[in-house]
Amino acid sequence: MAMTFEKVLVLKNIPIFADASEMALADLIASCEEKTYKAGDVIMDNKNANRYLYIILSGSVRVMDKETVLHELTARQFFGETTVFSPAILPFEYIAHEKTTVLRIGGNGLYQMMALHPTLGKGFIGELSRRLRQEQMKNI
Repeated sequence: MAMTFEKVLVLKNIPIFADASEMALADLIASCEEKTYKAGDVIMDNKNANRYLYIILSGSVRVMDKETVLHELTARQFFGETTVFSPAILPFEYIAHEKTTVLRIGGNGLYQMMALHPTLGKGFIGELSRRLRQEQMKNI
């Protein structure tokens, strides 16, 4: 796919990584595994505990509950954030809607990167807090 510099530019445009330095993002990318999925491939299923954060570089991913599309994610979005540090089985699947390339990093690798580059942790926590607030507001 893209060179490290191009991936750094992509990550800089994702809210959780916006405040991270280029060096932090380059280190994060080096800790990730790049994977490409064909349309219809299951990226994250509802049978196994997820242990990864996925960052979509290109393509799109559908969040599915049986045959129902709950949400569609596209380039510069991420998923797996709720289970990367505390693996769990979620009730839905993430399926590539078209050819999709992601960066995938496990919880231990992400912890190490956050320890080395605290701005990564700050951005991650900030985005999770924002999402939690949104969910709380829906229930009021």
